[in-house]
Amino acid sequence: MLGALLVLFACTTRAGDSPPREYLDEETGATVTLDTEALVFAYQRRELAANARDYVSLQAAAVNRAGKVSYVLISYVWSTVDPRVRQEPLLNPDQLLLQADDRRIPFNGHSAHDAGIGMVVDAPSGSSGLPTVYPTDLATLRFIAESRHLTVAVDTETSTLLYDLWDDRRADLVRFVRHMSGAD
Repeated sequence: MLGALLVLFACTTRAGDSPPREYLDEETGATVTLDTEALVFAYQRRELAANARDYVSLQAAAVNRAGKVSYVLISYVWSTVDPRVRQEPLLNPDQLLLQADDRRIPFNGHSAHDAGIGMVVDAPSGSSGLPTVYPTDLATLRFIAESRHLTVAVDTETSTLLYDLWDDRRADLVRFVRHMSGAD
């Protein structure tokens, strides 16, 4: 009976049900609150291999520096493409465009340290670079969380690459927005 209850509990409690995480960044002195999971977008690379993809992750965070709270999206770019067959380097977009329903939201990035994040957090396995951080606000995060359709567009020298939503963690983003709004 106890075993059955534990299995039932494990099935009803998902990883995405956990509240946002918070830590004190010892390097910058900021308190950082993180969304539990990142939204992950994928660009198919079928010209290189059957299941090869490049990925962009976007994870919401709030950075509190002595009572002044700013919001950012932390982004990592990584790939399943074997580096030996890749002809061009992996993108490190300073600018990206998030298409959320009928709205196009441009983001200009900078270093995580400039935003008050000194530690590399939640870097996906396979990512080798440092994160890019995009300033945003709580209203934009709320809009993204409530959007039905999300795509990331990244300009290259020759074209615009469209990354489709691969791992949908909007429910986690909703929890993050509610938490930061004081609604829970």
